[in-house]
Amino acid sequence: MPIPWGWHEYTATRIEDVCEEAGLTKGSFFHHFKSKEELATAAADHWSEFTGAFFASAPYRELSDPLDRVLAYVDFRKAILQGRTLPDFTCLVGTMVQEIYDTNPPIREACNRSISGHAATVEADIAEAMQKYGIVAEWTAQSLALYTQATVQGAFILAKAQGGSEIAAACIDHLHRYIEMLFLNPIPGELFMTEVPQQGVKTVSEGLEAPRFKDGRPMLLAGFRGEYTMATMREIPALWQRFAAYLGKIPGQVGRVAYGVCFPSSEGFGYMAAVEVRSAEGLPDGFSVVTMPVERYAVFTHKGHVSKLSETCRAIEHEWLPRSQYSFALGTPGAPGFFERYGESFDPEVGEGDVEVWVPIR
Repeated sequence: MPIPWGWHEYTATRIEDVCEEAGLTKGSFFHHFKSKEELATAAADHWSEFTGAFFASAPYRELSDPLDRVLAYVDFRKAILQGRTLPDFTCLVGTMVQEIYDTNPPIREACNRSISGHAATVEADIAEAMQKYGIVAEWTAQSLALYTQATVQGAFILAKAQGGSEIAAACIDHLHRYIEMLFLNPIPGELFMTEVPQQGVKTVSEGLEAPRFKDGRPMLLAGFRGEYTMATMREIPALWQRFAAYLGKIPGQVGRVAYGVCFPSSEGFGYMAAVEVRSAEGLPDGFSVVTMPVERYAVFTHKGHVSKLSETCRAIEHEWLPRSQYSFALGTPGAPGFFERYGESFDPEVGEGDVEVWVPIR
């Protein structure tokens, strides 16, 4: 049965309006509901059932990666927003609760059940993604799921206020990027910060050993380099796979140590999978070269699987740097920043071995 207060609002809608819209007599209405309030509560519960089934059958539910599901859910909400006409820029329970939140507790509670219940389905995927990607943070899966719902509800309001979905859709795009940053930012993004938080940061990794300090030496590195953003950094393993085919066969290669070099920039960051070479002569097509500057480095040993390297990087930023007398030595945009050193005992097949993070300091 259509609910007429999408336009007229709950308070302004009379039982007579409901009956006229639905083609019912008042007697039929009161046979099913004792009051308009009871109808609104039932409508909120029905809305939960309808939207629950709708989202459960959406294509993004078929994705195997939990982070992909979360991001595709956000994109799905954007697609729904863009496909609607102005009167439909709304969520029934969101519209009702804005009007009656302080005057009608039963309806407010029904709306909260609906919104929180839907958020819980997103929360489950976020929690699974946090576990898969090794995210340990101050925020929780529940808080991010509710933040997602708050952003979507706000987008509906913007669409109504502006008479179209363009800006509202852009806001949901920002939500997509924000979630990507939470999960994919830790390695390059966090260590490129010019200011380090001094307080309010929880421990993110236990067992970070004190670094040793070393003066770097000029090294000529050669390998494949790519340019990335937070949205594309998951492509870095593919860069390593491509580079691995050349290891041990690169003209002038020095030793068997490999390097992952990060290059901060205003648009994103560069990343280079490389080895040391004696010269740039005879290098394969597509190779880039860079001369590492002479810097003072804090050298941290990474323990465990390489997939947990982001935890070591977060610990360096949030635990060690704030408590030390040093700051991260940022060079000019595009110049090499910190780098990962994969020693000869590192086994790429199992993802463990000799791994260090070299952080330039001043």
